[in-house]
Amino acid sequence: MNKNSFVKAERLCSKILITNLFSKGNRVITQFPFRVLWQFVNETQTTHPAKVMVSVSKRNFPHAVDRNRIKRQMRELYRTQKHLLYEVLGQTNKNIVISITFQGKTQLKYEELNVAFDQVLQKIMTQIEKAI
Repeated sequence: MNKNSFVKAERLCSKILITNLFSKGNRVITQFPFRVLWQFVNETQTTHPAKVMVSVSKRNFPHAVDRNRIKRQMRELYRTQKHLLYEVLGQTNKNIVISITFQGKTQLKYEELNVAFDQVLQKIMTQIEKAI
């Protein structure tokens, strides 16, 4: 399998995991324009150490075309940089679930999103290393 793919098994779809993440997920990272909520999970039988969901507010972007474009960019950012996160999770032998929400009011250039997402990913990895 290609390390830069983003397959269905990596997407956070389970209602139980999503409910637990938003009710008990106490690790929050805010780096404009992203708000990331994550937590460790006990799923050891999965083939992927991280499950991710992305969302964009309908209030800030009433047109589905705009929301879908931003979500596509966010998935692309995660897809290209997830190998860094997987290395840390592989070393610690942990699994996590992540919710990435776009908080901005306007669409940003891909380069700006890339810089912000890189910072978010670094913060997540340092929190994971501290939690061990």
